[in-house]
Amino acid sequence: MSQPAPSPTANRLLAHLPAEEFDVLCPHMERVQLSHGDRIIEPHVPVKDNYFPLNCLLSMVTTMEDGASVECGSIGREGMSGVPVLLDAAETTMPTFVQVPGEAIRIKAAVVKELYDRGGALKKILNRYMHTVIVVSSQSTACNRLHHIEARLARWLLMSSDGVGSDEVNITHEYLAVMLGVRRAGVSEAAAKLQERSLIRYYRGNVLITDRAGLEAYACECYSVVKAEYERLFG
Repeated sequence: MSQPAPSPTANRLLAHLPAEEFDVLCPHMERVQLSHGDRIIEPHVPVKDNYFPLNCLLSMVTTMEDGASVECGSIGREGMSGVPVLLDAAETTMPTFVQVPGEAIRIKAAVVKELYDRGGALKKILNRYMHTVIVVSSQSTACNRLHHIEARLARWLLMSSDGVGSDEVNITHEYLAVMLGVRRAGVSEAAAKLQERSLIRYYRGNVLITDRAGLEAYACECYSVVKAEYERLFG
């Protein structure tokens, strides 16, 4: 049996909008199916659309001159893409692509910006969200420098699970290596250790969290810090 399509309010930012502002955006909402690898923001290209994930996961990546890449942030159902538009920056140096396929709500960036500039509930909600983006980025920078790969992998899997709203995350070891900034062999070894502890099960591009409480206990404190800040602001 097919699963019912998620409601636009599966996105936590849209869910927090009061009815009057949700109704302003509603005629402009377009439900889209995103595939793994789709690039929704290109570097140095004006951002034309904001994407509000429903059950997919987007990834912002920094790439160096030698081609090495590392994730600098992910966007799930708790957020949206295209923050530079709100900050009058129009474009960014970082590409954003689809990491885990699924559905999202697409709205023209000009529409979101117009409602944001009115200074109502949307502006307060998105300002809080932008704060969490800074917190996640700062915490991830420290995490990648100070914590061992198994704990970092546990944190990433938990955050990704929260982002797609499922204990199953569709992701390959190759992309996990990019996300964590390590070699593929390191990801395979770390994932094997988590599986040996019966915390996860992985198979052909999918990771299933089998013991969420155990995985949270194994993860570094970065996951709980970020989650607590988001819950403080959004409940």
